[in-house]
Amino acid sequence: MIALIQRVQSASVTIHGQTYASINSGLLIFLGIHPHDTQEEADWIIRKCVRLRIFSDEQGRMNLSVKDIGGEILLVSQFTLYGNATKGNRPSFVEAAHPKVAEPLYDYVERHLSHALGKTVASGVFGASMQVSLINDGPVTLWVERPPKIPMES
Repeated sequence: MIALIQRVQSASVTIHGQTYASINSGLLIFLGIHPHDTQEEADWIIRKCVRLRIFSDEQGRMNLSVKDIGGEILLVSQFTLYGNATKGNRPSFVEAAHPKVAEPLYDYVERHLSHALGKTVASGVFGASMQVSLINDGPVTLWVERPPKIPMES
């Protein structure tokens, strides 16, 4: 599972010209799901996102989490995080989970992220064509990955 995390002053998702979700200060998280990801990888990503200390304290040091500052989270599904462009010019997405696998895990992350944060997490619509706007704060952007435990073939 991959989370591309951006510290933002604000972020929003627009679908068909209408603002669907928006947040003020907090995290914009693009989430990519691998075919072998499970709730174990999801739980790790959830804990990491909520506890990641990337907000400034009184001394200007990155020492506070999104929860510490009472910030918000906008979660957006992003299968292209598993795009592989090493061969040719057209990316391959074979490492991205099929929607039948990915959507339930995405919903799981959204629900449990809300619980861990202590407030509702804003979200895009899984599989929809969305326009994402943001004001990156810092800029701070982190790639956080928890590789799945791929079962051995016998």
